[in-house]
Amino acid sequence: MAVEHRPVDRRKFFQATAGAAATLAASSYANVVGSNARVQIGFLGCGGRAQAHINLLVKLALDNRGVAPVAVCDVWDGLEEEYEHTFGGTSTRRQFSQGLYPSAKKCGLNPADRNRVVKDYRKLLDLKDVDAVCITTPDHWHARMTLDAFAAGKDVYVEKPMTRTPGEALAVSDAAKKHNRVLTVGMQTLADPVWNVAHERIRAGRIGHVSHLQAGVFRNDIRGQWRYYRLASQMTPKTIDWDLFLGHRFEVNGEKLGPTPLEQPFDRATFAQWRCYQPFSGGPTTDMLSHPLARMLVASGLRYPTRVTAGGGLFLEQDGRTVPDLTTLIADFDEGTQLVLTAATTSAYPQEDVIRGRHGAIKFLKGGFQILHDDPRGGAGLPARIETTIRPTEFVPVNSPKNDTEALWENFLDCVHRRDANTMAPPELGTATVAITSMAMRSLNEGRAFGWDTARREMVPADVAWLTRHAARARPGQTEPPDYMKLAGPRTDG
Repeated sequence: MAVEHRPVDRRKFFQATAGAAATLAASSYANVVGSNARVQIGFLGCGGRAQAHINLLVKLALDNRGVAPVAVCDVWDGLEEEYEHTFGGTSTRRQFSQGLYPSAKKCGLNPADRNRVVKDYRKLLDLKDVDAVCITTPDHWHARMTLDAFAAGKDVYVEKPMTRTPGEALAVSDAAKKHNRVLTVGMQTLADPVWNVAHERIRAGRIGHVSHLQAGVFRNDIRGQWRYYRLASQMTPKTIDWDLFLGHRFEVNGEKLGPTPLEQPFDRATFAQWRCYQPFSGGPTTDMLSHPLARMLVASGLRYPTRVTAGGGLFLEQDGRTVPDLTTLIADFDEGTQLVLTAATTSAYPQEDVIRGRHGAIKFLKGGFQILHDDPRGGAGLPARIETTIRPTEFVPVNSPKNDTEALWENFLDCVHRRDANTMAPPELGTATVAITSMAMRSLNEGRAFGWDTARREMVPADVAWLTRHAARARPGQTEPPDYMKLAGPRTDG
């Protein structure tokens, strides 16, 4: 049975779209001054995250900012309604508007237009006037859609993670170069210049050799992480192309995208809360840790580790999900640096983003970062617990964008206009992020360590002799041995 698409209250719609008009016809975009310089966008996936992109781009189009939404694709007809939301003892009226036809209306498209409002993404890619696509589907579709978009001559904004596996990521990165396409990965916090400014300080030797990095993401919701995504009775096999959602008829590098309908029967929770299930997502490891991982890679200049291990599991949120609710990733680099990231959906107490060097540390705050001097000549003096806030040596202010997602889109659109592949979140960085989180997921699932073979460009079992190769990681002059150390070493004369 088809979903009824009731008209949206104009006042409430304006609130939901941050002031963007809902009724601007697609044809009228071409009549806006400067429209011939606009990048015309098609949306592949119209779920919750996609709505933020749609709302933003409709607003940018109305503001004459060089972009126009012209096509949408989703496997679900969608739903547009007001409903009663009850949580924490409080009830509120909320507006729900997701899926194919509601998204078409937001973009000013006619829901009956079978050329621009489609369930099969390949029909959208056939549109010659679509310059770029925004991919916000479940993770298992990212690589296939991106590769097909490149082949069709489209540039791509793809949500993180860029792909599901390192092999897919490398295929995307290679295809971007082959087809001369622009790609940015939706790791929006990279729009903040603070990470690049910190990298400049690190390269200048301000904190000495960097040996340790830490960051994390911590959340806590009694419903269970991602279970707050609403299920609706209108999600049925008649309104959802379940076979296409699963993607089992498609492949990348010889591997099918997802399970068959026999392996994964229709389930509303799997459809709307797919981040809870490993065939479609790595959960906290790939979804939550992608952001701090990418930031630390940019700030440090690191890319591929020699060894990655991960611990964690499903400790509290045993609600049918197959992804962990807590995981810690440890990545060791031949540069002589270790990166530690933790993601938890069972506690909200945060962890500082810190980069530790031999002569100091960088602690990231909103609007900049602190530099804390550390003098190894003073001896080991810091307490095991930080009883009071350590006073920084310097605070480096950095002007952060008011809206990270908008800043990342502005950078992407500018790069598309200039045909510049060097976006704020390029495929090379997306590939390194996918490789590290994939190694962590495999380590967690198999209980062993994995590394990255740079020459072969693939994940490999970690070399058990890694610890013995100190010379490759040695940094001469990092210690000043006291005179009595001359007495160390094997002796035969007593």
